[in-house]
Amino acid sequence: MFTQPITFTQLPIPLSEFNLADDLLIAEQLTWMEHVNTDEYQGKWDVLELKVPKEHRYSHRILQAFAIEAACEWIDGPNLELLNAFESLLASFECEILSARLMRLHPNSFIKPHRDNGLCIEKSQQARIHICLGYSANIEFYVDGHRVPMSNNSAWYINADAVHSVKNAGSTPRINLVVDCKVNDWLKGLIWALHDSTQFNVNAGGCDDKPAFA
Repeated sequence: MFTQPITFTQLPIPLSEFNLADDLLIAEQLTWMEHVNTDEYQGKWDVLELKVPKEHRYSHRILQAFAIEAACEWIDGPNLELLNAFESLLASFECEILSARLMRLHPNSFIKPHRDNGLCIEKSQQARIHICLGYSANIEFYVDGHRVPMSNNSAWYINADAVHSVKNAGSTPRINLVVDCKVNDWLKGLIWALHDSTQFNVNAGGCDDKPAFA
């Protein structure tokens, strides 16, 4: 099905079926945590963890939001239990979810070019999904030199193993729901569904290999 590595493609996830806007208002009142990789961005970038590793259910939030264990069971965290629409959206995924976080890049902030090694369907059978909730024309999200045409209430697969960066030159925060999951036939079907109009193929390129979880 996939003859070349895919840089990004839009996914036909029916977001309008979920009342995410009201949940987002609730989420914005919760306690977010500054991203731990402070060398990898400028400005302010914070995270609200939704799915957490079962073994860290009662651990410090850093372990809940940024655990790096390759094999662990992910469960609904305390924040997700307050957000019924997000809970329903994630429950609709017909694949195993490895992590789920709301990630907020504040105005005049920049996530530096980086790679998340191996995080793409071709190398690890894992996929990173971005669901855009707070977005504007002043957001520049680049993957392998291509600008991703994200907009509010759209969902995207991105090849996080490729070099990617994000700049928020606007006056409002960029908020994405970022979901890492295992690839199966259902997800492959979503990625293939809109490939003619939104897919771009990766060109070889290098970058510092430090992950930053954009």
